[in-house]
Amino acid sequence: MKPIHLTAFLLFLPGAGALADDQDDRRALIGSWVLQSAAENNQASAWTFSAARNALQVTQRDGSSKVADFSCGTDGVSCEINTGGKKAQVSMWFNGPRLVEMETIGSDVVKRRFRILAQGDAMEMELIPIVPRGKTETFEFKRAQSTAQQR
Repeated sequence: MKPIHLTAFLLFLPGAGALADDQDDRRALIGSWVLQSAAENNQASAWTFSAARNALQVTQRDGSSKVADFSCGTDGVSCEINTGGKKAQVSMWFNGPRLVEMETIGSDVVKRRFRILAQGDAMEMELIPIVPRGKTETFEFKRAQSTAQQR
């Protein structure tokens, strides 16, 4: 192996590990997540992520009400959805291990960033109002146990 090729290989090697870590973090997002502060409450806010063909299926619930249920690619291409009874545009992509969702309803734009925390059974969601500008809020969710896990 020529020295330049060895150098290129050695520079690529740490990046390959980071890509594998990001894939693991992305797979860890799959499942249902309940707002930590309301986990004992039946009216809890919840998010569910599941893999769909070339897309991510996302369901958002507020208590017993389904706020949004849509499938959209994670390539940043905009999808038309219905959320809270209103038409909206959503685009999603991964920035490293974080899932970024940009939602536009009318002239309002909100960015959400989801990431799995180190312990693996908790997810953080940042809610970032873009238009109108607002204060970023952070929420912590815990992985919801399936009926089979509760037994």
